[in-house]
Amino acid sequence: MKLLVTMILLATGLTTFAQDVMRNPETVLISPTKTLSKNDTVFRKSIAQWSDEILKSTDYKSVKSQPSSDIFPGAVKSGYQFVNKAVKITHTKLADNLVPIVSTLGYSGYDNATMYSTGLYAVAGEYVEIDVPKHANVKELEVQIGAHSDRLNTWVAGKEDWRRMPIITKKQKLETGKNRLASPFGGLIYINVKPKADSREIDVKISHAVEAPLFVLGKSSVSDWQNQLKNNKAPWGEMATENVILTLPDSVLQTIKNPEEVLKLWDLVVLGELDLANIPAPFYRPQRMVPDEHIGGGYMHSGYPIMIHHSPTRKMLSNEIMANPELLMKPSKGGANWGFFHEIGHNMQNLNWVFGGTTEVSNNFFSLYMFDRLIGGRDDAHSGVSSVNTQKMMKKYFAEGPSYEKWKSDPFLGLIMFRQMQEGFGWESFKSFFKEYQTIGSEIRRLNDQKKRDLWVKTYSDVVKRDLAPFWEIWGIPISDDVKKELTKYPAWKPFNFPPQN
Repeated sequence: MKLLVTMILLATGLTTFAQDVMRNPETVLISPTKTLSKNDTVFRKSIAQWSDEILKSTDYKSVKSQPSSDIFPGAVKSGYQFVNKAVKITHTKLADNLVPIVSTLGYSGYDNATMYSTGLYAVAGEYVEIDVPKHANVKELEVQIGAHSDRLNTWVAGKEDWRRMPIITKKQKLETGKNRLASPFGGLIYINVKPKADSREIDVKISHAVEAPLFVLGKSSVSDWQNQLKNNKAPWGEMATENVILTLPDSVLQTIKNPEEVLKLWDLVVLGELDLANIPAPFYRPQRMVPDEHIGGGYMHSGYPIMIHHSPTRKMLSNEIMANPELLMKPSKGGANWGFFHEIGHNMQNLNWVFGGTTEVSNNFFSLYMFDRLIGGRDDAHSGVSSVNTQKMMKKYFAEGPSYEKWKSDPFLGLIMFRQMQEGFGWESFKSFFKEYQTIGSEIRRLNDQKKRDLWVKTYSDVVKRDLAPFWEIWGIPISDDVKKELTKYPAWKPFNFPPQN
């Protein structure tokens, strides 16, 4: 009997110990197959608080690897070796003449610190040392560990079951001399500088890190790439041009035999969207594309970096499409390639020409443009722009009676109006329109929705020398009497068979 009681007490103790481990932020395991419920609010808050504290801590000796890091972002392969590497950072201050353009791109994270890749990876729980020269300019200079910067304790993810730890990116200000830091999650290492910070070149020495693949178009050779992949122990690496940087897991990088082909196609994507936006290229920094098991919200979202869901357990697949030109060029009825063009389009949106209901409309100008110019047409680009769906939406909308509120509630309905304009006047009219807005002062941001609509239709009408106010009003979009009167100097315009009669 005593033995039985002892065994029961021992089993109870072990169970309690196991539960304590599971309920400890330092040791809890969160993964795509072992998610943390959205209803476990108290423990989730505790995890987020612990993550913030440990990632802000400068006591690198106390940082241990968090078990979830083995799954995401992933463990460094066995047999890895620490290296010391000299890294040159060349930062060019954002040009004064670009500031008025860049500052209107409100969805782009335009003022986030620019991330300079080092081609190195920090092992979870292991310190990294960065030696900054004595006379270096360290103003607004920091080191970052990890590319996956979305916080899952806010926005949409805050109400979803977590498939990874919620906060896994570490940033620390750099000082001259030796800087040491550690992350419980590990990640790619970056040197960050604010876009408006003074231009500078800094040669830093990074020690106690693992080499990670980094292919730079025009600088790296295919044989370099093959050698990097053959010896790679890091779970992530990058491919870069002056226009775009792709962050990808090793499993995908290993499949890329021709990195130049992949990057040249991505260059065409970004350059095409800059072309439509009438923004000079190369821009002040590349667009960054980062896939993640769990992001803050949406299938993807804009910003710097652009975050992209890749979660096989949720049937959201993006990595292979990013890395395969054949798949990237294949119409997908609204799949990943539409999503890539859509999110880069958000980064191109000048908030001065985004009015009520058009946040998820005018970024799709760029999606359509890329299908037209890069893929050869918008057939199967997205079910929302198919001919069948277009006719169905229009007939229903006009049968029920036009309404600005209804128009604002359906992005693909709203897109039809702009598609009609594009089909009537061509993409060059949009490029000229965007160029005009780059000359408009920042005071426009204080305009209310009515004045923004008025300015939109007036500016576009001036570009094409036709009066589009009646056309907008047929769609149910109110235009002020003053603007309607002013635009009567041009011939009125509307498409054939509009509103649809059959």
